[in-house]
Amino acid sequence: MTITNFAIIAICGYLLGSLSFAIIVSKLTLGKDIRDYGSGNAGLTNSYRTMGGKKTLLVLLGDIGKGAAAVAIGALLGGPVGKLIGGIFVILGHMFPLYFGFRGGKGVLVGATMLALFDWRVFCIAIGLFFVSVILTRWVSLGSILGAISFPITTYLFYHDPVLRAMAFGMAAAVIFMHRANIGRILTGTENRFSFKSKKTIETDESKTKREGKT
Repeated sequence: MTITNFAIIAICGYLLGSLSFAIIVSKLTLGKDIRDYGSGNAGLTNSYRTMGGKKTLLVLLGDIGKGAAAVAIGALLGGPVGKLIGGIFVILGHMFPLYFGFRGGKGVLVGATMLALFDWRVFCIAIGLFFVSVILTRWVSLGSILGAISFPITTYLFYHDPVLRAMAFGMAAAVIFMHRANIGRILTGTENRFSFKSKKTIETDESKTKREGKT
């Protein structure tokens, strides 16, 4: 891979990742910043908890789309290594978005999208661990951490490329680092548990006025 191709993949991945759809959807539809509500995280779980299912679907589609686009660019210009480079930088953009003060989400959904397009075997193992963990504990963060941990392990088992292995380890470490506060709460048993009932704590000024007028 040439330096030019690497730069194109990295820049495109980061700029795509910086499109934080949780923030975009909350601002466009509610006039609010999701980072001011719930856990303060611009991610899928907090979107569901604070905005409800319909708006979270828009976040889901947007984040999957940007992850897929970054990986596709990487694959076109750099093959399997390019896929991971695109994945790394789209996750970095998601975590530290250029357009939103470098404060974004934790990169789990875009990371899962990258895994699905990188190697279906790696993805299935990671997503399997995620769902089993969430079903047993209802801790989405724990499922995300276990899925991230599995990535460098399965990459080591399925690939003999030291560059791919190193990149997989780095991506997993970044996701785990972003969950450091969650790890502390898991250890103390105070981590929030997932519920299918969203609280919808974000509301427009108009709906707030109507609600207060009825009380």
